[in-house]
Amino acid sequence: MDRREFLAGVGAVGGASVLLSSAAAGAQANAPVVASRVAMQELLRTIDQLQGEFLSEKFRIVSPGDIAEGQRLVLHLLNSGLNFWLEADLSRPVFTSYIAPARKLLGDNPDALYYFAPIRGDGRYRIRGNLAGATFTSFTVEGGSGEGNAAARSTAALDDNTLQADTEGNYEIIVSADKPAAGNWLPLEPGAGQITTRHYFESRNCIVNQTAFEVPVSIEALDPPPISPAPDDAEIARRIANVSRHVRAMMTITLASAASGQGRPAWFSVIPNTFSAPGQWLSETGYGNLHAHYAAAPFVLMPDEALLIEGSLPQCRFANLVLWNRYMQTFDSARRQVSLNRAQMKLGEDGRYCIVLAHRDPGLPNWLDTEGRSSGLMYWRFLLASTDVPTPAARVVKFADLK
Repeated sequence: MDRREFLAGVGAVGGASVLLSSAAAGAQANAPVVASRVAMQELLRTIDQLQGEFLSEKFRIVSPGDIAEGQRLVLHLLNSGLNFWLEADLSRPVFTSYIAPARKLLGDNPDALYYFAPIRGDGRYRIRGNLAGATFTSFTVEGGSGEGNAAARSTAALDDNTLQADTEGNYEIIVSADKPAAGNWLPLEPGAGQITTRHYFESRNCIVNQTAFEVPVSIEALDPPPISPAPDDAEIARRIANVSRHVRAMMTITLASAASGQGRPAWFSVIPNTFSAPGQWLSETGYGNLHAHYAAAPFVLMPDEALLIEGSLPQCRFANLVLWNRYMQTFDSARRQVSLNRAQMKLGEDGRYCIVLAHRDPGLPNWLDTEGRSSGLMYWRFLLASTDVPTPAARVVKFADLK
């Protein structure tokens, strides 16, 4: 029997079950509504509502290009929701990758790998891993993100400044409400919903382009209950509802301040081509790296213009500049230079950088490719700065005047 014959046989068995189901349909006319079907219909309605509610004039999304990228964003968020929540088991969590080429959200970074694990605030877990040569490693507990909801706050963080690892970079972390007698500890509070890991790398080739590489990190529940039976209709409905909530929550976060700029931190400038003073996320916001300073601004360039970004880097563990679209998704980092870390930057003799943001290659060092876009977002990260973080300066020039 070849594979086609096998599949045909399986189909015949399935067809027989359909006939049996049809025969029983009359007797089940008054049966309860199938919850998973209702949940699936709600997920489809959510996707449809997002197109009408968010991809609209309310958020100044009116051009065909912005609407098209918004449609892609919805699909990326659906991918994220399925990846995180459809098969999630809080009693036996696993780390899954946050970001992928078809799953960009919440301001992804070509120089970092992120992992997500859903947890219970009253659980106990052990994380095992290896630093794997990362420039920076951290673990953050997010609260309020259970059942697909958005994180409301960051409740605890542990980074490699205090993380105890052996000479080969191996480590273990206990995640619990009660502090263990010894070793690494990540405290849990009631309402904790997820653990986010961050692994930053500074290399000539962005880490996200090194597709065969994964950070060795795992999580296990220390007090797991018995394995659950196969998911029934109610359980699958619950999982689909979690996916639906995730998609809506991530879309809301992405576009909440798009219409007016309200709710953005002070370090996120709303003035095109002008950076505000770098600052940090507040712990109450959730999803932020509490160890970093940031500076961000929109760029707007005509076809014959370029943007020069100049300044000096602070003493820090990691620094980079990334280009995003309006939905906080990186440009095409696989085929274009759309970010620069310190290993990729060429500094002047005075130790200062001069980055050229332009629509085509100017033949100068530190070119960032706009992909021909007239606008987008620029986002700086400075991790564990031990000196003041200078504000980057930016000025628009004619492309023809670059030399």
